[in-house]
Amino acid sequence: MRSFTLSAADDFEGWRDAARTAFQEGLSPEHVLFHVEGDQRSLLDGLDQHKANNTKSSSDVHSKKLVATTDFVALAKCVVCHSHEERFSLLYRMLCRLQKDKRLLSKMVDADVHRANVFAKEIRRDMHKMKAFVRFRETGISADETEQFVAWFEPTHHIVKATAPFFMRRFAGMHWSILTPKGCAHWNGKQLSFSAAVAKSMAPKEDALEDYWRSYYASIFNPARLKVSSMTSEMPKKYWKNLPEAALIPELVQKAQVREQLMLDSEPTVPIEAMMAHRQKPAERPKASRIRFETLDELNKDLSGCRMCPLWKPATQTVCGEGSPNSSLMLVGEQPGDQEDLRGLPFVGPAGQLLHDMLTETEVADAYITNAVKHFKFEPRGKRRIHKSPSAGEIDHCRFWLKAEIELVAPKVIVALGASAIRGITGKRGLVSELRGKPIELDKKVRLVVTRHPSSILRAKTAEEKHLAHQELLSDLRLAKSLVDALPPE
Repeated sequence: MRSFTLSAADDFEGWRDAARTAFQEGLSPEHVLFHVEGDQRSLLDGLDQHKANNTKSSSDVHSKKLVATTDFVALAKCVVCHSHEERFSLLYRMLCRLQKDKRLLSKMVDADVHRANVFAKEIRRDMHKMKAFVRFRETGISADETEQFVAWFEPTHHIVKATAPFFMRRFAGMHWSILTPKGCAHWNGKQLSFSAAVAKSMAPKEDALEDYWRSYYASIFNPARLKVSSMTSEMPKKYWKNLPEAALIPELVQKAQVREQLMLDSEPTVPIEAMMAHRQKPAERPKASRIRFETLDELNKDLSGCRMCPLWKPATQTVCGEGSPNSSLMLVGEQPGDQEDLRGLPFVGPAGQLLHDMLTETEVADAYITNAVKHFKFEPRGKRRIHKSPSAGEIDHCRFWLKAEIELVAPKVIVALGASAIRGITGKRGLVSELRGKPIELDKKVRLVVTRHPSSILRAKTAEEKHLAHQELLSDLRLAKSLVDALPPE
């Protein structure tokens, strides 16, 4: 039996090197053990270690050259973050099988493939929960007069390093630390770093802002939309002890029925369209050639009052772009969805969550994200609002705003997520299937990468279609990142 020691619980590079060594030595999966440094080892490991060089596979599954497909590498990087002690052995077994069966990962009924995908799904869910339930607390001012923020979180798996880039992008202007019992992440405004796990006693206590946050949370709590089972599914009670607003939930739930009745008995509110009728109708925006904006804040202020097409009437609000105003990479989607319309932020719904996970996977740490159309277009269906694709005319109306965003951000690479984004960027109709996979030169300074919208993955009907769509989008994001990485330093 051959034993390999890895430096960390999420040490993908260490596992990859150990797997390559084991494979080149002809070791079959049942003859290989993987350990994380510091973990309790079997008393027999030392006895078995001296036999490693003489232990050869009894089968001929190994070839001289080890081949790992791109989708397997992506899956392995996710699975190594799981807390199950057999994750490394599972991946090595799959890697050995992959040498003879290149289509192994497409066989979702295979026991190993199914288990690996279950692990990956649990990792993605844990990362989603970390993004949703981290709460920063102000801890003071540093020597350079920068506010310092610290958060405590208790992940189920080893996801701190994989999830930290999301917080680096979202809170780029803050200096923060996220402390967990499975490792810590730190951002000083310039560099992301990691340190060993700590105990909860190291976490800060409440700060003054949390009283304001609790007041805000109580005011936006809608008793008419309360579904306790759905709420506890999305916000499991294991996270409550670290959420400042959680102390309010039992009382809010208890009083929900009374508050709902008060809402029903009160006078109806005035729809936004009716309110706007009492105001002077804003003039239509002049042509782009007649107006210029100095900053994104100035653009977004004007954009929030846009009435150039009827989409503003049923929408909750305008959804502006978000991200670094100096980023070399810009991602353009179609339009806001239901969650984006309610929160006023782009790509925060299911498709957005998927996109952010894929940006993390491709190690894209800095991007500006926006949409071709700035208002949510939908059709009501009962209590739900169902997405409806914008027309060519509606996209063309919004081109003024998108062109202004592009001028202000001045990205070197633009990713068009879907056909609507293609039209918004170029002013022309284009098919994703014909344009994806190769960079397109918009001018001498900007290159365009066309790919599918992440919502197409969610809409896929079969596991095979979903897998293909996921790999295509992942490949195109890697292409965009490679173009950015190849840019000469400014």
